Amino acid sequence: MNKIRTISAILLAIPLIVFGSNYFLHLFPLPPGDGSAGTQLIQAMRDGGLMAAIAFSHVVAGVLLVVPRTRFLGGLLQLPMSLGIVAFHLTMLPAGLTIAIPLLLLNLGAIADLPRLRALVEKL
Repeated sequence: MNKIRTISAILLAIPLIVFGSNYFLHLFPLPPGDGSAGTQLIQAMRDGGLMAAIAFSHVVAGVLLVVPRTRFLGGLLQLPMSLGIVAFHLTMLPAGLTIAIPLLLLNLGAIADLPRLRALVEKL
């Protein structure tokens, strides 16, 4: 189970760090919008500055996922974002589901640590 968590965390961290950093470094061109409600919402988030916070949080979660000691925290931080990405693509931009669902599964694999989850729940 530990190998699955490690592989899931690394495979999840790579796109988070790469695409989150791309927002600030502009290494890869952004795909053109098709005028759909989903692309309009993404453009509004870029124009309003929200996308910078999202990209930064993806980079932070990705770095936490790479470090073994903070891997679980990174997975927990990324989980609501992964759920939001899946919900967004389910409702507004279905073409992205082919990437969103595997990322959610990787996120779940990265936090599949039952003893830690139990300890976390007991502290609450």
